Amino acid sequence: FGTRVLLLENDTDVLSAMTSLLERWQCLVRAATSTDDALDLIGDTDWVPDIVIADQHLDGGDLGTATIAEVRDYLGRPVPALIVTADGSELVAKAARAAGIELMRKPLKPAQLRALLAHLLA
Repeated sequence: FGTRVLLLENDTDVLSAMTSLLERWQCLVRAATSTDDALDLIGDTDWVPDIVIADQHLDGGDLGTATIAEVRDYLGRPVPALIVTADGSELVAKAARAAGIELMRKPLKPAQLRALLAHLLA
C-alpha cells in the first residue's frame, strides 16, 4: 500500500494494536489522541493523510466526527474517513452519515477493515 493513515484513538492499547495492524499492511501511520494532536501531526509537514481513521470519543471531550471535519478543513479537501467506535447510538451514526464518514463498530474485524479501506481508497 504505502497508504498514509492518520489514526485517532485515545485508548493506548487499541492505538498500539491498530497501528501494528495497519503497519503490517504497509500503511504509514501517524497516531494522535485528540484534535490538537492530529492537527499538529499534519500542520508542519508535507505529510498528507490518504485516509483518517478515528475513534468517536477522544481525549478532552473531542469527537472523531468533529476532528475529521477539522482535518478536512485544514487540508482543504474531503479526505476519506472512517469512524471506529463502540458507541452504538443513532446519534453517532447520523453524525457520521451527515459528514460523509464511514462507520465501523468495535470490536473490529481486520478483514472488514481492510476491505473498507480498499473501497475508500479506490
